[in-house]
Amino acid sequence: MFGPDFYPTPKEVIESMLAYSSIGNKTILEPSAGKGDIVDYLISAGAKEVIACELNNDLCKILMTKCNIIANDFLTLKSEDVSHIDMIVMNPPFSADEDHILHAYDIAPPGCEIISLCNSSILTGYRTTKQEKLFELIDLYGFSDSLGRCFDTAERTTQVYVDMVVLYKPKSDEEEFEGYFSMQEEVDNPDSGIIKYNEIQDIVSRYVGSVKLFDEAIHASSKINDMASVFDGFPINFGAYYLDKSNQFTTITRDVYKKTLQKSAWKLVFSKLNMNKYMTKSVREKINKFVEKQVHVPFTMYNIYRMLDIIIGTHAERMDSILVEAFDTICSYSSENSTAGEKWKTNSDYMINKRFIIPYITNYESWYSKCKYHVQLNYNATEMLDDIVKALCLISGTNYTDVTDIETFFRYNSIEWGKWAYWSFFKVRGYKKGTMHFEFQNDEIWMLFNRRVAEIKGWQLPKSTKKAYRAKPDTVDLFS
Repeated sequence: MFGPDFYPTPKEVIESMLAYSSIGNKTILEPSAGKGDIVDYLISAGAKEVIACELNNDLCKILMTKCNIIANDFLTLKSEDVSHIDMIVMNPPFSADEDHILHAYDIAPPGCEIISLCNSSILTGYRTTKQEKLFELIDLYGFSDSLGRCFDTAERTTQVYVDMVVLYKPKSDEEEFEGYFSMQEEVDNPDSGIIKYNEIQDIVSRYVGSVKLFDEAIHASSKINDMASVFDGFPINFGAYYLDKSNQFTTITRDVYKKTLQKSAWKLVFSKLNMNKYMTKSVREKINKFVEKQVHVPFTMYNIYRMLDIIIGTHAERMDSILVEAFDTICSYSSENSTAGEKWKTNSDYMINKRFIIPYITNYESWYSKCKYHVQLNYNATEMLDDIVKALCLISGTNYTDVTDIETFFRYNSIEWGKWAYWSFFKVRGYKKGTMHFEFQNDEIWMLFNRRVAEIKGWQLPKSTKKAYRAKPDTVDLFS
């Protein structure tokens, strides 16, 4: 109806685009606004002002009721037209998506954040001159992320694979670090206690100071090299270099140094959270994916606290994921492990049995002679078992650091094959055929685990489990 490039952006796609961005009190440009789906979302999220462009006259009539239209053709806009904006958020026509992204970067004012969808094909395969320029911008000033076929169920569907490009246009030299130490009102928890204020301030200071000293060092190096250039064959050259894959020294530009340092600074912040010891494997993968996106965001104190707020805000969701993951893992190994039997995937309102079996845990064929008489574990199975213990620590209020991991337990205790031993929350018994039997030592924790997972899944378990459920705290604070 409105042309071949008219594909309204689904709400869930907009949410993915803006998951790590702050919208409140910002002036935002939507360059290909269509009927205003992104505009509506930005306004509802608290944008101070949304301005737009749209080629189609009929769509413009719809947009005029929502925001100010500053031009029909976005590609005709000049930098002076948008010098006051803070962000550009767009779903451009895929027939010219790289043109729109490059133009957005060219006219955006320093400090502007640019978020755009694009056809995945422009980021893969043969690269045109325009695509090379886009790759260079992404490498230095942002990142890209695959959203897959996210328009499969949209208002107007397409099976095209879609990527998201995020760029942060650096500020001018004199304003580059302006606001790096400011604490805006939107930050909810400046004294959250996860990382101390002084620690964050020190890390940001070191980052800013390192970049400034890099500039001084390069300037001094240039002067030294120029002064010594009259001496033929002089073998010493000053500057910043790194050893590349071909074992050649390559000059490090200021942009490369700053981006690499920024990534390292973000990773230092995340390492101070010390969350890995509490997270299961799959939850760690989600956190690490978040970290990889975050390292491209400008390293300001405000952005650091926004990141901490995101982690705190999704804390309960991650805890639920850990519990359900452990529950489903146990059920998946044997029909004897739950009251659902073989129908554990399709049934509902079922529980894990007090006793359950997990295969491929023990290793009788080990070269180690001790295994002929005492239980030895398969190395690959230990992480999964420790993840289950982490889930039980969460609901019982147990400090995971006080629990001996299963590998250490069997390494330093000579447990005979087929004999019960007491480890963590369980009685355990290993068999030479590879299986290990588990039995909950404490009925309350067993029922508490079942009741909490049932609540997350929306099931109704027998009333007899409620007393045990109320007897224990819901979770333990992992950040204390």
